[in-house]
Amino acid sequence: MGALWLLGSVVGVAALVFAYLDRDAHLARLRETAAGIDAGADAARLDQVAAIAFWGTLALFAVVLVAEALLARPLVRGRGGVRWVLLVMLALNVGAVLLVVAFLGEDSAGFQPTAHLAGVQLALAALAFLLCLLPPAARWFRDARPPQ
Repeated sequence: MGALWLLGSVVGVAALVFAYLDRDAHLARLRETAAGIDAGADAARLDQVAAIAFWGTLALFAVVLVAEALLARPLVRGRGGVRWVLLVMLALNVGAVLLVVAFLGEDSAGFQPTAHLAGVQLALAALAFLLCLLPPAARWFRDARPPQ
């Protein structure tokens, strides 16, 4: 379970790396989108809007990934209550991935590393959470608690 969370975090970091490496194309696309929304805006304003959308999306996704990775450690150590915190993080992860797909995804049907890797990361996190709810996992968490 914890390994799936960590694997998902690694896949998410790969998505962040691809987004950073392809930032010029993403920023150009975001500039075009902003120009389509406000045709009267000057170039500096369009650059600012594109930069805020790009870096804000990456920052939110990175914060969610770091939080999930940090919470995987207590999960592996048998702290079952962390599952519910991870459920909240999973909900935040859905929002972050939707932003990644909306702002950094393309209209083309081909492989889009950033958007697709973010989707794989979300799928791994959801699978890890579902595995945490299975009866064998519940028994493991119960048995892993220190005696009181």
